[in-house]
Amino acid sequence: MEVRRVEFESLDNKKIPAFFVDARSNRAALIIHGYASSKNEMLGFGYEIAEKGYDTYVVDLRGHGDNENLFDEDVINDVEGVLNKLRERYTQILTVGYSLGGLLSLKSSSDYVIAISPPLMPKVVDVAEFMLRVNSCKVGEKDKDVLYRILENYNPPERKDNALIFYGLGESKGIEIGIKKWVEGRDVQVVAIDEKQATMPDVEVEAEKLKAYIPNFISHLSVVHAKRILDNLD
Repeated sequence: MEVRRVEFESLDNKKIPAFFVDARSNRAALIIHGYASSKNEMLGFGYEIAEKGYDTYVVDLRGHGDNENLFDEDVINDVEGVLNKLRERYTQILTVGYSLGGLLSLKSSSDYVIAISPPLMPKVVDVAEFMLRVNSCKVGEKDKDVLYRILENYNPPERKDNALIFYGLGESKGIEIGIKKWVEGRDVQVVAIDEKQATMPDVEVEAEKLKAYIPNFISHLSVVHAKRILDNLD
């Protein structure tokens, strides 16, 4: 299958970079990454979706990856702009979203949704707020509180059916509780995953030392996405 770069336009006229995996299908899948991720990180997953028989599009939301627009409360316009364009060509459109991408998928007008660990919560707990602020080193944001406003404004999504939700048994209980509460009264399937779940290492560590180390760990994981690396290949 061929992979190539394409570009879409959001409902508010912003450019959306994407990868296209051509499966020569009349069905399309739109892959939506989570907060602080990108199309680069989701391309392998998107390729596997294409192998299932979907022309697959993997986008960079505003403020992420190659999308130079600031991350703001209108991020759903990126999703709907792509969906509008895909409807010109395809008879069926599936969105597959992870974390924030899962929430956006459930909020979207796609025909069917697979949402992986969507944050179905109107309020971010303190621990999650700390971790998300660390991850923001990979996001060009409108301001430091924009993610929390998005979570508050986009919850709860109105979708009543045509959705499948996955979450990990080792994730925070807030994720699980939020999902189970949201699906009540909806024709939506939920699947709990017990593989690929982290366990606590048998190592003693002081909380303040761990807090100081986390930014270094995140920076280490993120540096490969620095634009300067590719710029120096010219």
